[in-house]
Amino acid sequence: MDLTSRWTVSSAKPLWPTRARAIGFACTRPFGYLVFVVALAALSASAKLLGDDHELGYFAGRLNQMISRYPEVTRAGVQMAWLVWAGLLALALSPVDPITSRWDEVVLGAFALGVLWRRTAGGRRAAG
Repeated sequence: MDLTSRWTVSSAKPLWPTRARAIGFACTRPFGYLVFVVALAALSASAKLLGDDHELGYFAGRLNQMISRYPEVTRAGVQMAWLVWAGLLALALSPVDPITSRWDEVVLGAFALGVLWRRTAGGRRAAG
């Protein structure tokens, strides 16, 4: 058996750069999801603040509607945002809370209630 024909230089590449890259992606992907969710929130807020009369508000509103038609695009980002929220709430309720007042728990709870209210009641407006 001829060993030189089986093993070439291209097949003898070290695996550590590939593994390091995979680990790097695994560590930075959650931050990318969070940035995406923040960007979508900013897009929605600018559409509401500027309104359809302003060109940028009109464009932001249409782009927001187009992206929200495909929930599979935003699902991972929203899940990561809720995971971060749960982690922050657990930190706020724990004895090692860096903020000694109860306002951090109140703000996190109000944020969750606001999001849930918008999802349940905010989207169902009577035609009028």
